[in-house]
Amino acid sequence: MSEERLSFHALNREVVEQGICAMCYGCVCFCSAHELNALTIKEDKPTYLDEEKCLKCGICYLICPRTTALDHAIKTRFGFKEPIGSYQAIRCLRTTDERVGRVCCDGGIVTGILKFLLETGEIDGAVLSKREGLWKNQPTVATNFDELLECAGSRLSPSESLRGMENLTTYAPIFSAFRESRMLDLARLTVVGSPCQIQTIRRMQLLKIFPSTLVHFTVGLFCFENFLLSEDEKRYLEKKIGAKLEQIKKINLKDNLIVKLRSGRTVHIDLDELSPIVRPACLACTDFANFTADISVGGLGSPEGYTTTIVRSQIANRVVREAISQGYFTEIDHEGVTEKVAKIAKRKKKRGERVLAEKKAYH
Repeated sequence: MSEERLSFHALNREVVEQGICAMCYGCVCFCSAHELNALTIKEDKPTYLDEEKCLKCGICYLICPRTTALDHAIKTRFGFKEPIGSYQAIRCLRTTDERVGRVCCDGGIVTGILKFLLETGEIDGAVLSKREGLWKNQPTVATNFDELLECAGSRLSPSESLRGMENLTTYAPIFSAFRESRMLDLARLTVVGSPCQIQTIRRMQLLKIFPSTLVHFTVGLFCFENFLLSEDEKRYLEKKIGAKLEQIKKINLKDNLIVKLRSGRTVHIDLDELSPIVRPACLACTDFANFTADISVGGLGSPEGYTTTIVRSQIANRVVREAISQGYFTEIDHEGVTEKVAKIAKRKKKRGERVLAEKKAYH
């Protein structure tokens, strides 16, 4: 690779300008963490803040989940196998903690695992998103159970929270949490994130780059897509659900979008009908099952109230087994889980490859 290719100019040309930037902001996180401060975020996109400070080291390019330079190394490192990656076990789990159960989505496994890791001293804190509303997520660092509970589930703000917001989104830029002043006091962290976010961390770890060196454990969320709603998209979704956005109590994405309204009515929307409201960058993603995480979780495939948990690494296998044996979770057998996850994973990959091919042909 030439020096020019390994620079933000190349990242901007190949990713940002093509409209496939995942907005994980790992490039800016790395740049600011090392006090280079060559990059910043403007209008939700990475850009130069001061190009003269750029070392043209190429790290921003290499760690981007939309570039391919480290793809082979990542797939080799994590023993990737089609269509959902390698794993040691797939389990259907549910929390036994009533406090978690009252606020969680599905089986409460994310909060339950983090609770276990904190209480056993495996980690010092967890980087995750705190929902301040269905369409607003604030990245944060949780260091105790009360803070975990504040981040659990999909609780909504009052209806006035929607007023005055030009665009609404279900996506949480967790990397900005690494700017918290107490971060350097936490030597062992868990990160909860989407496939693009976890992949960025894994690419950083391959290159032994701070702050990924603080990450001890990763929880990957199943992710078919996130939503971005301008005024036109808001009206589109309201038409689909037959109600104002303020009436939404909870949303969940399984093999379709499940919208639960405050009236008690539940609406199911086919994934193909959601394209007009999907964040454009999500359409270029090919990873549904979050194959580089230690565990991958989501409601897809499990019965109501349980979480499908793909246990991938040795440390995850030990953690899950110990958590079950200590009574943190209950488990049930459920046939067809793997097939359901694989079906959606194939569907997302096919869409992503098509979008990427179209982008490449156009440019």
